[in-house]
Amino acid sequence: MSADIGREAVYAAEIAAFEGTSFESLSPFAELLDLAALITGAAWWPHGSIEVVPARADAGSSSTRQRSAGAPVVRLAAPQLTPATVVHEFAHVLAGVSHGHDDVFRRAHVDLTGYAFGDEPASWLLAGYAAMGLEPGVRAWSAPPLRHEAGGPVAL
Repeated sequence: MSADIGREAVYAAEIAAFEGTSFESLSPFAELLDLAALITGAAWWPHGSIEVVPARADAGSSSTRQRSAGAPVVRLAAPQLTPATVVHEFAHVLAGVSHGHDDVFRRAHVDLTGYAFGDEPASWLLAGYAAMGLEPGVRAWSAPPLRHEAGGPVAL
């Protein structure tokens, strides 16, 4: 597997965008499954249902893996049971797991943030990417609708 160029910068952009909001608050696993169902049940979502499972008890980070032609599986680690993590991992699915954290992933990440959280949080993420010198790539899927009233974050 090749190096995942831009990974650390993506993480920094996410912190800049979402730290201190409810998107980074630990949530019950069942609520995160509801968020996953919101995404995968959308008419524009091109990948159908995606399995979301708890990661191993000793896992420190979440992941999305795909073996050969099989469907991707999202694993959520206990320290990262947050809405922002779900959106991040589903961006890997939307972009294609092989894209790592490249420009196609970043486009998927912004699109999913806009769909799941609303247009204002998507603008925060775009600003975080811009501050890190990162640009989203070209969309290879149907544009999801922006949710102007997606419930917004709660500042902590």
